[in-house]
Amino acid sequence: MRKLNKKLALIVAAVLTTTTFLSGCKTTPKATTTVAKTPYQLDWYYVGNGPQADSPKIDAAATLLLKDINVQLVTHCIDWGTYQAKMTTNLATGEKVDLLMTALGWGSLLVDDVRKGAIIDITTLAPKYAPNAVAVLKGGFWELSKINGRNYGFPVNKEAGAQMGYDFNQSYVTKYKLEDASKNVKALEDITPMLKTIKAAEPTIFPVEPNVNIVGYSSMDDDPQASNLVVLPHNSTDDKFVASAANPNFALLADTVRSWYTAGYIQKDAATVTDVTPFRKAGKNFVAFDSMKPGKDAEVSIATGQVWKETVIGTPFSHTADVSGVEMSITKSAKDPTRVLEFVDKLYSDVKLINLIDYGIEGTHYVVKSPGIIDFAPATAGGTKSGYNPGTPWMFGDQFKSYLFTTEDPNKWAAFKKFNTDCVKLVDCGFVYMDDAVKNEEAACVNVQKEFDPSIQVGAIDPKVNIPKYIAKLDAAGMQKILTDVNAQYVTWKATQKK
Repeated sequence: MRKLNKKLALIVAAVLTTTTFLSGCKTTPKATTTVAKTPYQLDWYYVGNGPQADSPKIDAAATLLLKDINVQLVTHCIDWGTYQAKMTTNLATGEKVDLLMTALGWGSLLVDDVRKGAIIDITTLAPKYAPNAVAVLKGGFWELSKINGRNYGFPVNKEAGAQMGYDFNQSYVTKYKLEDASKNVKALEDITPMLKTIKAAEPTIFPVEPNVNIVGYSSMDDDPQASNLVVLPHNSTDDKFVASAANPNFALLADTVRSWYTAGYIQKDAATVTDVTPFRKAGKNFVAFDSMKPGKDAEVSIATGQVWKETVIGTPFSHTADVSGVEMSITKSAKDPTRVLEFVDKLYSDVKLINLIDYGIEGTHYVVKSPGIIDFAPATAGGTKSGYNPGTPWMFGDQFKSYLFTTEDPNKWAAFKKFNTDCVKLVDCGFVYMDDAVKNEEAACVNVQKEFDPSIQVGAIDPKVNIPKYIAKLDAAGMQKILTDVNAQYVTWKATQKK
């Protein structure tokens, strides 16, 4: 997402240095560069809106900014639906991947990548060759994203937690006078009357987006997950992880979603949808589901071309998945990890580079309206014909150095500061479960999860009937062995936190 002047740079710096979670360091050291005699092609893979027509132009412009480290950048933006499979294949076959987006639970799977030795340990290399990045991340992200005490990626300097909530398509909100109702949602079931109104008035659309994580985005944000299979319910009486399917909070929310499905508010094939972006862009749904942060609705609006307004629920919490929610890792196939580290360092220090990757080329893809504030270039028709809109500025480096669109709150980064201050760190924040001892059981349970979970998440099958079957099948596949393992690791980890 953006050309900063000195005044805005000072404001951003003030935000960074006063946000203790985001950064415990008030200085910005220079990177140790090793200028090579020959250029190095750096292949960078990340997930987004898919291949962009003007990516070669962005790569060429970035390469000019990277002359001091002789890097020729080649970006590969892979669509949401195929990124994980694409990266699994690339890493397995040894395809040249220098840098990739990875995360806990989605994207290229961080723990799997570590276990397979697909990404390198940067604990000692990063402070030497990417000191700016480490300085920005210290005091929270750098420490809490470790796996077994080691760093394997650079988290994005962004929001330090998550708050569940809903995005409402503003065109329907305005048309049917639902402003008050949409703003006052406190729980999932509060949406039901609005869905009834929309469905009656707009019979050709489905009010609820076909998101196979509706339940997960709906007020279970204080239930820590050690993996996609196990969860620690916030109302647990024994502080033990259980199967996600056995979480009583899951069953309650699933009942509400089931009532929506049977009422025709969710399309019949919702369980097979892998990417909700086309539905959001087409404005075919009234309500969407997201993990929220300040200005998330404006980001979604910019990325989809539709106007969305968010309603958050509950309290913001910091999970392990939040601090490791988006990372950039260097793969073992990188021919020159030092050069990749130097490139990453610039994603946390070079305002021009960050905003080039975020939003493209000034005058072509965006125009500056005032210092630090931009809009799509007039010829791009609101961004839909810009040739470059990967839709993922929140995924790159130091997000606090990104420009803001005219449709965003000019005080967004100050709001982020408050949001991070307000985040409640969950009891397991920093705990990373290593499932090496139960890989066979985990694979079997994942297959069971694939059989039941998407259908339950969208209400396609009755949870009262199918959740007991789901749990029984998980147990037969080895879930109890997984739970024994994860809870033993959790007890050991908790003991280390008391030292």
